[in-house]
Amino acid sequence: MAAVREVNANRTSGVRGQLVRATTTVPANIAEAAIVGTDRNFRRQLRRSLASAKESGSHWHRLKRAGALARHSADARLNKRTVVCRMRSRLIRAIDEREASHEDGDRNE
Repeated sequence: MAAVREVNANRTSGVRGQLVRATTTVPANIAEAAIVGTDRNFRRQLRRSLASAKESGSHWHRLKRAGALARHSADARLNKRTVVCRMRSRLIRAIDEREASHEDGDRNE
């Protein structure tokens, strides 16, 4: 949360709190996803994590445009967010593909 501490609180009008909530739910949803058991529940939690990561991107952009966070700092956070989103999307896609291949196997039996 070091980047959130860099945010100029006078120029954020509530975005800082939204950003904190969005960024803290990303790993929380992943932790929950790891223990839920089924692929369906795992995928649902991964999607929630992905949604939170995408939401945080919106907030980073708003802070950058408002001048509440240095451009280089915002860009670094946005780049990390992009990596996180790609990882989540690929994992969700892999689960979808595995589930589809299992369903195809069930139909062929």
